[in-house]
Amino acid sequence: MKLFALLSGVTLAISGCAALTPTKEMSEGYRVYDVKGVKNPGELAASLKQAMQVNAKSVTFSNNIPPNPLPEKPGRFKTTSPFGSTGLGALLGAQGSAVKVPVCEDSIVTATSHDDFGDGAENTTFFVCLLPYANGYHLDIYYSFSKASGGASPKALGQNLARSMVGDSSQFIPRTLAALETAAQSAGGVVTVVESYP
Repeated sequence: MKLFALLSGVTLAISGCAALTPTKEMSEGYRVYDVKGVKNPGELAASLKQAMQVNAKSVTFSNNIPPNPLPEKPGRFKTTSPFGSTGLGALLGAQGSAVKVPVCEDSIVTATSHDDFGDGAENTTFFVCLLPYANGYHLDIYYSFSKASGGASPKALGQNLARSMVGDSSQFIPRTLAALETAAQSAGGVVTVVESYP
């Protein structure tokens, strides 16, 4: 036990004070797919719903009617700030906590999920929308990941040690993206990535 304490102390000393500085990080990304060849939109919606349920702790779904007439070109998700240029929006922005909300107009399926890991030290959110157009669908996926790190409390040190050994929960983002792509394919869709970041 003394050896472990000594090694932990040496590791902390080598990594320097930066590892002890309380830090909050947020990153976001997206992927837009073109989906063609789906004959039954209900089957596509059900496949996407199942993929979200398997890969998230809690999911909220909204099923809507398609626009009439269908647009020639597909829409695309946008992010907006619910607080805009208000004083609260400026205050949150100054603290590095700017709130972005993804929205999709004319989506026939919208799904959101939110997962907390490590007692809220890490959060992953997904926003998925299915946008019909004359030649198929666009499947837009927006995701964000945030984590708190650093600090000298036993809890913070334990979280940092665990992350150094197994990584953080952002490693599950590619798994969810792959599951949604597979879900679209299982409904008969030919799926092509149109846009992505990073």
